[in-house]
Amino acid sequence: MSVRKSKGVRHQFTPAMYFWQHTRSHVWCESQEERWEVLWLDYSGQAERLWAQPLAIAFGHGSQLSGDSHIPDLLAQFTDGSFGLFDVRPAERIDDLARVQFGETATICGRLGWRYEVLTGHDNRATANLDYLSASRHDRCLPARETESLILEMAVGGRPRGELCRIVSPDCPPLACAWIDNMAWRRLLNIDLAAVFSSETVYTTAESGSERRAE
Repeated sequence: MSVRKSKGVRHQFTPAMYFWQHTRSHVWCESQEERWEVLWLDYSGQAERLWAQPLAIAFGHGSQLSGDSHIPDLLAQFTDGSFGLFDVRPAERIDDLARVQFGETATICGRLGWRYEVLTGHDNRATANLDYLSASRHDRCLPARETESLILEMAVGGRPRGELCRIVSPDCPPLACAWIDNMAWRRLLNIDLAAVFSSETVYTTAESGSERRAE
C-alpha cells in the first residue's frame, strides 16, 4: 500500500517517474537526488525490482524513537532474491536526528535479514555522464550479436569512442553511438565516468563482457 505523502518532483527537466526497464514500469522519485540514486542503482545491475516509499516503520518500545515512524525512500529486491531498504540523503544534510533514524532503521533491517544503506550521492560529472549513457539503455539500442562481438573485439586494449563508431559503422558513424553506449551501460565496455565525455573517450572491453552476454 502506498504511504508516500509528497507529490514528487515537479520540474520541466526532471521527470518524477524513472523508467525501470527490468520490470518495464516506473519508479516514482521525490527529488532530483533520489532520481540520481535510482539511476545508479539501475546501472549497478544488482536490483531487479524497485519500489518508492512502499512502507512505514513504526518504532516501538526500546527504540530511541519510540512512538515515531519513518518512511524509507526505496525498497529493492536484488537479483539474488533478497530485499533491502535505501534512504537518500546528501551527506551534508545528515544531522544527528537523521543518524539516529537511519541507525534504528538499520537495526530493524538487520533483524529482518534485509540490507540497508543510506545513499549520499556521487561525483557530479560521473552522474551527468551516466545520465547521458542511460538514454541508450533501452532495448531499441541493442546492437546485433555480430555487431556486439565486433565492438568487443575492437575495444580490446581500448579505443576512442569516435574511432569505434567509424569502425563499426563506416557509412554512418553516428549510427553506432547508441550501440556502443548501450554496451557501456550494460558494463560490457568500461569507461571513466568521472572524466570529460567526448568522441575521444576511451572505451575498453570489460573482463566480464562475454559472460554477461551469455546470461
